[in-house]
Amino acid sequence: MAATIGAAKIAGLYALISAVWILASDRLVQILAPDAAWMTGLSILKGWFFVAVTATMLFFMVKHLVAGLASREAQLHTLIHTIPDLVWLKDPDGKYLACNLAFERFFGAREADIVGKSDYDFVPKDQADFFRQKDREALEAGGPRVNEEWVTMAGSGERVLLETLKTPMRDGAGALVGVLGIGRDMTLHHTLVREQARLQAQLHQAQKMETVGRFAGGVAHDYNNMLGVILANADLALYQMDPGRPERKFVGEIVKAARHSADLTAQMLAFARRQPLDPKVVDLNQAVEDLRGVLERMAGPRIQLVWAPGQDLWPVRVDPTQLDQVVTNLVVNARDAIQGEGRIELETRNAVLTRDDCGALEEASPGEYTTLQVTDTGCGMEPDLLAHIFEPFFTTKPSGKGTGLGLALVQSIVKQNRGILLVDSTPGQGTTFRIMLPRLQVVAEAPKEA
Repeated sequence: MAATIGAAKIAGLYALISAVWILASDRLVQILAPDAAWMTGLSILKGWFFVAVTATMLFFMVKHLVAGLASREAQLHTLIHTIPDLVWLKDPDGKYLACNLAFERFFGAREADIVGKSDYDFVPKDQADFFRQKDREALEAGGPRVNEEWVTMAGSGERVLLETLKTPMRDGAGALVGVLGIGRDMTLHHTLVREQARLQAQLHQAQKMETVGRFAGGVAHDYNNMLGVILANADLALYQMDPGRPERKFVGEIVKAARHSADLTAQMLAFARRQPLDPKVVDLNQAVEDLRGVLERMAGPRIQLVWAPGQDLWPVRVDPTQLDQVVTNLVVNARDAIQGEGRIELETRNAVLTRDDCGALEEASPGEYTTLQVTDTGCGMEPDLLAHIFEPFFTTKPSGKGTGLGLALVQSIVKQNRGILLVDSTPGQGTTFRIMLPRLQVVAEAPKEA
């Protein structure tokens, strides 16, 4: 419509100027020409002059029109190619009519090499079939259709998630031109959403553990006070009983059960972080070496305990009693996971975490760590089970065989000492627990002046 109005304006202006020129020039020839010969010559001259003038006018008018169209086309071209999203246009048969620079990076080809070709010339058949199916869905719907698809950029080899909008495109007369597509890179957004969900889950878990810890600590504290009374009276009764009294056996059972309950209470208090800490500088190699005898007896005769100490191990600062609890709990769990003969391997080494390493770890900071790793050849764990192993009172052991506090206690102690606890398990292949404690930075003393 705009083109028709513009052409009509030019034609009207040309007709008006021509009419005025003809009338005025004919009148002037009549006045200036004394005879027929002069009139003929002036008429010829007038005609040539008219042709020259109108040709000049048409030249500048067409030049102005073409320049305007070229300017608008250049602006549109710049706009399309500046858009960071992938933009392309296909005809109804799937042949490309145009695309922008971002789309060129997808196919790894220039627009001139893309136009006139189809998806089957650039991507595998199954992916090209998928693209064509989405084109048809947009054409059949008669409106925009949105979908997400993972694609590999041919230019960089990077795999990105595209949110693709496809819509039928029509000209001014309503005739179908083809399918217009716009693809937006949603990879970063997808990563941020997953990270947000992960952090939200960590927050919920931390809040839950804090609530459970407070409850367990309060119950354990009151329970510990009552156990103190039970143990004191039971010990006093045993002291006052004659050695031959048969009742001593029953009182002894009371003392045994009370002490076992006291150990459980100590675990609950440790989980609730209500036990006083006594951190010391510890060499993990020496700490494990001191426990080897106990650990071998815990493992039993059918399980081989392998000890692989690291060289030049960095010192750590940790409560030695708590460290013993961590190691013994992990070895006991490893032993219980092994059916029959097997192997438990303890290994220490130094490790350095970068900022990139910490991105996927919970509550981790870059830096230098000393690592203690406990690996077993047991039954391993399914992912669903693995997600619950650090929850207090969660256990897969038969009734009376476990309290469900062992791994919860290990996690609590590691966090209390600003460490990191990682677990990796494969069903049928075993489990690895990795404890990473921050390296103790020993500051050298300045030499004393003489």
